[in-house]
Amino acid sequence: MLLAVTPGEPAGIGPELLIQLIQQPSRLPADCRLIAVADPAMLQARADLLGLPLVLTEWHPGTTSPGPSGAGQLSVLPVALRTPSEAGALNTANAAYVLDTLRIACQLCQDKHVDAMVTAPVHKGIINDAGFVFSGHTEFLAQQCGVAQTVMMLA
Repeated sequence: MLLAVTPGEPAGIGPELLIQLIQQPSRLPADCRLIAVADPAMLQARADLLGLPLVLTEWHPGTTSPGPSGAGQLSVLPVALRTPSEAGALNTANAAYVLDTLRIACQLCQDKHVDAMVTAPVHKGIINDAGFVFSGHTEFLAQQCGVAQTVMMLA
C-alpha cells in the first residue's frame, strides 16, 4: 500500500510526527510505503533540529519507484515552501504551500498513483488570514473531488 502523507502546517507538529514515525518503520504494516508530499529542505531542517537521521529519496509518480523504507528513510514528492519555515513560527506566506500539498496528494489518489492519503494538522486561521477560504480538510477535499455531501471521522 502506498500512502501520500501531507505534513500539514510547516511550523506545526506534522513534520516532526512524520520524521519520528519513519524512525521506527516496524510501526507501519510491512506492505505500507509512505510518500511525503512536502518540501524536502523543510523536512531535513526539522530532522536536524530533532537530531534524527533522515535520508530522502525523490519520488515522482509513474517515473520512479518509492525509495528504501528503512529507519529514517522517506520518499518525497517535492513541493516548495513559499518562504523558509521555523518550528513554532506561523507564516501566512506558506498557506498556499499547505493547500498545494493537499491538492497534490488528493490528485495522486484520484489518478491512482497512491492508495490513500494521510494528512497532518493544518492551521485554519493562518490559511484564512492568507486570503483563502478554508473551513477544514474535509470540505477542502470534498471540493477537490467534486463531492457535495461529506462525512468526517477522527481516529
